[in-house]
Parts: sequence; structure tokens; C-alpha cells
Amino acid sequence: MTRTWFLHQGRALEVRERRVMTSYQIWIYEDGRPISLHSTVRLVDVTAALAVGVDLLNRAMADAVADVLLGRFAVDEPSSLAAAE
Repeated sequence: MTRTWFLHQGRALEVRERRVMTSYQIWIYEDGRPISLHSTVRLVDVTAALAVGVDLLNRAMADAVADVLLGRFAVDEPSSLAAAE
């Protein structure tokens, strides 16, 4: 499993990839728990890109971090997560 940690508005967040059938899901985690699904990348696309030297999975994870940091992707607030459980 690939992981990337970063800070956003005082929160320690993490991006992880999760293999699901024929794709990878890019999730945002906090305190070891998934809080938001960012995107999905098809396994066939990851494999084809690697064949020409492009790490599509790493790009998708970097995009997730950038989207959160630039405000293009909102992560759930901790209080709303507790209420949902």
C-alpha cells in the first residue's frame, strides 16, 4: 500500500490507494480511518502507463494532496464524522 502524509488546516491527513477489483481507489484518511474517496484509477490504465514509464497511481495520489491543499476537494470535518457513526 502506498501512503502520503500531509498537513491541512491543522489536521494530519494521509492519502492511500486501495485496490478494489479492477481499479485503485484514492482515499483521504485521518487517524487511520478513511474520511473521503477522492478518485478512482483503472488498473488497466495504471499498467499501460507504467509500460511507458509513467506512474499514474503516484500522480493520482499527488493530485489528491494538491486538490485538498488548494481547496478543490473538501474533506469531511471530524465533527460530522462522529455524528455519522
